[in-house]
Amino acid sequence: MKRRDYQPIYENTFRRHRRWHRLGVLVVVLLVGWLGVWGWQQWQHYHQQQLAQFPVRGVSINQDSGYLDFQQLSKHHQFVYLQATSGATYSDDDFSNNYSRSQGASMKVGVCHTFSFTSSAEQQYAHFVAIVGSETGTLPIMINVAYYGQYNGDNRTMATQGQKLKQLVTKLQDTYQQGVIIQAKETVLTQFVRPVLPHQAEWVVDGKLQHYASPVKLIEYDATGRLTQSGQSQAVGLSVFNGTRQQWTTFSHDN
Repeated sequence: MKRRDYQPIYENTFRRHRRWHRLGVLVVVLLVGWLGVWGWQQWQHYHQQQLAQFPVRGVSINQDSGYLDFQQLSKHHQFVYLQATSGATYSDDDFSNNYSRSQGASMKVGVCHTFSFTSSAEQQYAHFVAIVGSETGTLPIMINVAYYGQYNGDNRTMATQGQKLKQLVTKLQDTYQQGVIIQAKETVLTQFVRPVLPHQAEWVVDGKLQHYASPVKLIEYDATGRLTQSGQSQAVGLSVFNGTRQQWTTFSHDN
């Protein structure tokens, strides 16, 4: 045979190989897709099982959350925390409106302040009182504490900062008589908060859905959670109470 006589054979073989290759790729893509869906379903099932251990659930919101229907929110959540102030000058644009609308819903309400390492306890306290007034809800006032810039576990001046936090907590507790809960990551709680406030109620940020020992009362398991209302997806922090419904009744009524 001449070389050109082999060409149809080569072409047919090449076409068959190409078809089998495409079929193989399609099978792999379908298999990977199926495994991805199956894996996601398994993770969702596991997540729901973990979440089922915590019957009391809530959200934290701020001006980035958009407009929320609190009546709708209360159908699946027992509490909501509203961002109010930060440091000595910042206030959340939607705080007053959110607070007013939350009062008609059948859920517990709390308010949030973000701690500043660069402002004094007196300045932060005065700012909180000026903005929030008596609109503090019934849950313990939340103070969020997070490292930033030079203020971290390696900074030798953090002991002084810890005393500042303690002063702020004392001022708020004495004024409002409804308790204070500190929200922070476990490392911040261990390094910074507990040395000065060893018995303070705690709210673990980015925690796992597991039962923590006292004094952890709340667990934020998804800081970038989403809720859908009226077809709109809105950003919220998702949290649970670290205990039973009976313990929640005691916690939410005693403060």
